[in-house]
Amino acid sequence: MLPGRVMIVAVVMIVGALIAAVTAQPDAPLWKRGVVVGALSILLALNLIPPLSDIRPRSTPPIQTAIYLMLASALYFVAFSLSSGAASTVISMLLFLLVGQATWTLPLAAALIYAGGMMIGVCGMIAFFIGLEVALQSAATFSFGVVFVTMFVRLSQRYEQQTEQAEAQRARAEELLAQLQASHDELRAARERELKMAAIEERVRLARDIHDGLGHYLTILNVQLQAASRLLQRDPERAAAVIATCREVAQTALDEVRRSVAAMQPSPLDGHSLDVAIERLIDDFRLSTAIDVRFVQAGDLPALPQTLAMTLYRAVQEGLTNARKHGNASQIDVTLTFLPETARLTIRDNGQPNNGAHEGGGFGLTGLRERIERLGGVLRAGPLPEGGFLLDIVAPVARANEVHYDPGFAGR
Repeated sequence: MLPGRVMIVAVVMIVGALIAAVTAQPDAPLWKRGVVVGALSILLALNLIPPLSDIRPRSTPPIQTAIYLMLASALYFVAFSLSSGAASTVISMLLFLLVGQATWTLPLAAALIYAGGMMIGVCGMIAFFIGLEVALQSAATFSFGVVFVTMFVRLSQRYEQQTEQAEAQRARAEELLAQLQASHDELRAARERELKMAAIEERVRLARDIHDGLGHYLTILNVQLQAASRLLQRDPERAAAVIATCREVAQTALDEVRRSVAAMQPSPLDGHSLDVAIERLIDDFRLSTAIDVRFVQAGDLPALPQTLAMTLYRAVQEGLTNARKHGNASQIDVTLTFLPETARLTIRDNGQPNNGAHEGGGFGLTGLRERIERLGGVLRAGPLPEGGFLLDIVAPVARANEVHYDPGFAGR
């Protein structure tokens, strides 16, 4: 009736009943044995030959299930009523097979009704052919067996449903994993193409910079050196002036090359958040100077614009350098505070500041102030009344926000 292990159980039980019908009732008339064997053979065929054998729970039309159960029940009663002796006992056990098949394919209420009807029919035949007392004893035995079979089949159904759901989930997970892998491969390929394009663009940019910058200076040098070579014998003073100009042009070209090389160096913030980059900078500073530096962060680190994050990092770098070179400090406190709309950086040391020593070129305090002001922020720096020096920076996280700052000390 059903595929898999249920069909195997059905075939084994029916074949066992066929063997018993042939060997376990030698005194029965030949025609009775023939009818019993024929009925059991047809029942076996119903469990092996489609379409009646292809009955599955939740998918087979109810009419097909009903036809099978009616035919199987009729064949069972024919075989049981005409059997005798030990064969009768073996054939009676087929009741549990039919009840199990009904429980497997029908709703529980319908299966219980079917099981009750079959038990009434079997016990009625036993009472008619043997006696009421034997029928009552058989009813107790059959009741226990029917309850056991019904519970066992229902548990098997639940296990099979859970197994099917697990298989479906596993198949879905494998499908999603395959889609994720395909998406990952596509992203990796796109990333590789993007890196190749970026490399090509960078080579084009470098070639253009060399042509426009270094090439320009080298052309000037070439012209000036040719002029100097012509003037070297006739007018040594003019030749010396031209050579001096060449030195200036060469120095300018060298500065241009250095700026280009510095621009290509990786940013200290690459792969690190601002607070982690500052901690790494402070750790390196401690190791190289033996100055006690304490770093405190207040508030959650927001998503800062790259320009602001880099400027704050350079501000810490500048503040530490100034405290070491110009203030002879032994202790430095660095505090980074994040408010909903602003970021504030304070660097306080206990050194003796050398006024005017920090206003040079490069990324000194003057350059730092210009960068902060371009970001819409404010920089104040100066000595503290109790000694030491304080560098204080307040900058908006979003440039459009207005920053209010109450200066409390003079500029350094």
